[in-house]
Amino acid sequence: MCDDDLLAAGALKAARRLGLRVPDEVSVTGFDDLSLATAVEPELTTVRLPAERVGAAGMEALLAVLDGRRVETTGLPATLVARGSTGPAPDGAAR
Repeated sequence: MCDDDLLAAGALKAARRLGLRVPDEVSVTGFDDLSLATAVEPELTTVRLPAERVGAAGMEALLAVLDGRRVETTGLPATLVARGSTGPAPDGAAR
């Protein structure tokens, strides 16, 4: 699991250089669902957040802090976008 899709794309490249097959031997997952996620091979499994809502929540928190108010925490929906870079654990994999 990588912090973002750019790092995940690099992990895909590194896995290939090491001779690892994605997703047969290792799964790679990113975060952000950038357009890059569908430009790499295999296409990248990633987590999508609603960017506009993330920005709005951040601005609301900043304004609350500047006004001396308590910051209200809100949950935001995250969606797993499963693509070709992840697969099931191999038989006998450590759990």
